[in-house]
Amino acid sequence: MISNNQKPCLVKTSQGFSVSYNNRFLYSKYNPSKSILTLVKQVEILSGTIVLCCSPVLNYGLKELSEQLPENCILLGCEFNPDLHQFITENIDSYNSIKNFHFLSIDEVYNLGVILSQNKYTLKSGETICFAGNYKRVIRIDFSAGIQLNSELYNKLQESCVNSIKTFWSNRLTLTTFGRRYCQDFFKNLKILPDTTDINSYIQKITKPIVCFGAGQSINSGINEISLNKKDYFILCTDTSLSSLIAHNIVPDGVFIEEAQFIINRAFIGLQNYNVQYFVGLSAAPQISRYIKKENLCYFTTLFSESDFLKKLQKQNILPPENPPFGSVGLTMVYYAVKFRKDLSVPIFLYGLDFSYSAGLTHGKQTMSHKEKLISNTRLSPVQNYNAAFNKNVIKFLDKKSNVFYTTPSLQNYAFLFNGYFASIKNLFDSSECGIKLNILEKKPVCDNITEIEIKKQKFSNEKATKINEYILSEKRDLIELRDILTGKIELSETELYPKINQLLSAKDYLYIHFPDGFKFEINQSFLNRIRTEIDFFLKFL
Repeated sequence: MISNNQKPCLVKTSQGFSVSYNNRFLYSKYNPSKSILTLVKQVEILSGTIVLCCSPVLNYGLKELSEQLPENCILLGCEFNPDLHQFITENIDSYNSIKNFHFLSIDEVYNLGVILSQNKYTLKSGETICFAGNYKRVIRIDFSAGIQLNSELYNKLQESCVNSIKTFWSNRLTLTTFGRRYCQDFFKNLKILPDTTDINSYIQKITKPIVCFGAGQSINSGINEISLNKKDYFILCTDTSLSSLIAHNIVPDGVFIEEAQFIINRAFIGLQNYNVQYFVGLSAAPQISRYIKKENLCYFTTLFSESDFLKKLQKQNILPPENPPFGSVGLTMVYYAVKFRKDLSVPIFLYGLDFSYSAGLTHGKQTMSHKEKLISNTRLSPVQNYNAAFNKNVIKFLDKKSNVFYTTPSLQNYAFLFNGYFASIKNLFDSSECGIKLNILEKKPVCDNITEIEIKKQKFSNEKATKINEYILSEKRDLIELRDILTGKIELSETELYPKINQLLSAKDYLYIHFPDGFKFEINQSFLNRIRTEIDFFLKFL
């Protein structure tokens, strides 16, 4: 008989205990454990798997599941319902003997996607778990009918955890490919940082309406709309859209650059003499500093990884303002445009951030990509790039005006990321007439009483310049000492050797974040041999 008690309680059946809650059984009233035991026997789990054990109100199936786990797997107990969570917590002793099982608090379940992206996390139960880099996949197993009480939350939980693991390994692939260059460019730019203009000179200073240009097709309509009264706007653009603005006699106030590869230098051919402020990521290609006046450079910090050396520089207050690793210079531009405006009353208009394209035309006219297609135009290589619209990974959709447009998973992810960061920002307007619709305002306000404030460019303080020089000299000394230890020039006893190596490598993960296994430091001969090679590389420009 089902209990009238609205709280979860045990109910004895002919073949074990079930649980009743709100006048319903969470397990079968005939054979409570049969269904989950059958499911556990059938499930196939690979090494490196996180198993989301959803609503494990009783411990049925958990022990059997833990016993058949391959190496490097973990069971995470997840329960959203407060009453059921309390019921499990009161009976947690019956779960303690289950190997690799950890029952999460409700807050931890809600934030599990974020938790899985961290290298180490200490649960409220006191257990410390290493997540990032240790697991490659996530599966979900529903242990009771309790999941039906919050089915949508469990779906979102699974999605956020899967995305967290995918994002980590996607970022690892990026760092394996570009991490060494990011770090190399970072230190080269850091050395000249004291001679450049502090980007804080622009923070909360702009009173004019701000227009941001990306390189998408809607840049053309934006140029037409502001060309007659361009002096009334503070104009920002991405590196690849600069040439299009200049071709229409619009000199922007600022250009954003994040590309780490020297190929981006093509975007500035013949444009060096224009009085433009360049906002550059510290990990961007440093060659631009060779032909742009230092006072026309403003650096910002893209936190391209959760590196210890970046955290150390943050604590020492050395780095300029920081931004998340958006992966898109367009998003970075909008991020700082929001910071640049004096207050929320200053509108920001976006053009060319389409995150999509039409058949044959991937960028706006006169942008870097479009000009390169014009230069290489032949009968066999036409200006139109139809391959970009019709390969197998492309997603077809109808844009705001029901025109056929195309996007890719990467571009679509940038649009999702944009909406996640900027959907709630006030007075931010999607002025594009084509492409993916952004979750921000579309109506264009009337801008009256436009005032202009003079930007007073400021250099970095002598104190910050001194800190940067001291940091670079300190890194050089440590790397030279580490090289001498690894080559045997400095001999240490076995008890001294590894503690000294650990000390010298503290906050120097720029030496190995680009290793395929570089998400964690390991004391082994192969790892140290590779680090030894990297030391010479970084000493060249330190």
